[in-house]
Amino acid sequence: MASIGKLLRDFRSGDQHSVWNRQALLAPETIQLSSGDFNDGGRIPATHSGKGVGNNLSPQLSWTGTPEVTAQLLLIIEDTDVPLPRPIIHTMALLDPAHSELPTGGLDPKTAGLVFLPASFWRRGYEGPRPLPGHGPHHYGFYLFALPTAISNASKIKNVSQLIEVISGQILARGRLIGVQER
Repeated sequence: MASIGKLLRDFRSGDQHSVWNRQALLAPETIQLSSGDFNDGGRIPATHSGKGVGNNLSPQLSWTGTPEVTAQLLLIIEDTDVPLPRPIIHTMALLDPAHSELPTGGLDPKTAGLVFLPASFWRRGYEGPRPLPGHGPHHYGFYLFALPTAISNASKIKNVSQLIEVISGQILARGRLIGVQER
């Protein structure tokens, strides 16, 4: 598997295709997103890696700076270094704005006030990092968006494109945290 990663080492989807850079999701970057498990730009511990690599345990996340009028929060976790034309969305979740933190393992269907949306390959739930062996460092963006109204038809959203259509131009504020992992 490492030899495939080495062959594809120079092919990456890139930040230019990231959801973070979509015009429809631009907003003031006033949310401060952090983790007690890794620093911004730092290495994501292996325990947070996806199935078959780690424990698939979501990292602790906390945030400040959400506008008082926030009706719902949207968390997206994205790998912008996959050797594909577009980044892979690992996780999409809607959160109750009463939350200002998720503990380690808190991205779980049992967490009150959390609703998972289908991410890439129609996966729901936390899908931890699993970079291709030998491909080099992968950057994982943890993006938090504040929404002025709650998404009422969340069960009808089938992918990130549909989600962006629903919330286009409605982002009150946003923040991000970048973690790195390599195998």
